[in-house]
Amino acid sequence: MAAQVILDLAGDHQLARDLAAGGVFVPGCAAQIFEEVELIVRSGTTEVMVAARIVFVNASGAGLELLAVSAEHKQQLAELAAGEVAPEPDPEAEDETPEQRKIARNVHERLRGLTLVQQIKLAGAGEASERIVLERMYGKTVWEPLLRNPRLTPPEVARIARMGALSRPMLELICTNGAWLQVPEIRRALLSNPRLSPDQITRVLRMLPKHELKLAATQSSYAQAVRDVAKRLIRDLQHT
Repeated sequence: MAAQVILDLAGDHQLARDLAAGGVFVPGCAAQIFEEVELIVRSGTTEVMVAARIVFVNASGAGLELLAVSAEHKQQLAELAAGEVAPEPDPEAEDETPEQRKIARNVHERLRGLTLVQQIKLAGAGEASERIVLERMYGKTVWEPLLRNPRLTPPEVARIARMGALSRPMLELICTNGAWLQVPEIRRALLSNPRLSPDQITRVLRMLPKHELKLAATQSSYAQAVRDVAKRLIRDLQHT
């Protein structure tokens, strides 16, 4: 019988958003890497149980990837996460009026229940408010078309780049975009992703200024593979 891991959202909006995207970090989880578990997600009196796999482990907890989630469970998780996120005002709109908040709620309601084709189409051409809600509600389904949307902003790219459930081809899509790699926030997000390949790690680290490279070599929040490559690049610089 698979071990059970309990995740209580308890108003944590970041956990809710990550969960809706198909992967989440569970603080204090002591499961083994690649172990399959039953993830029990709680929010108030609501509880949803889904299968998950441990894909990343450090001293603080473990990163989980949701497995073979049924359409019913996807909808339940999306609603659970949406319920956590919806009340939050836009951080870039501190002086938001009641009318603006009403518009934001209307966007959320309008995008609920879109077909897959509609999700993909809107992700590739939608406005910022629509893109944010789409990513929160549909997660990995819309990551690729979002990344191909020419109006995607660096904070949006960084948020997707952090996702432990992001596929290698989509990581490659980010890593091969020279303009995105110029943005420190995106580089840090990529380096924190446990799925980054050795070649991708090297490519991102080569974009770092020397002082940032030195930090990357010692930063415990990065995987050992990232720190090792950073140390090697520092040695190479010292011998040139």
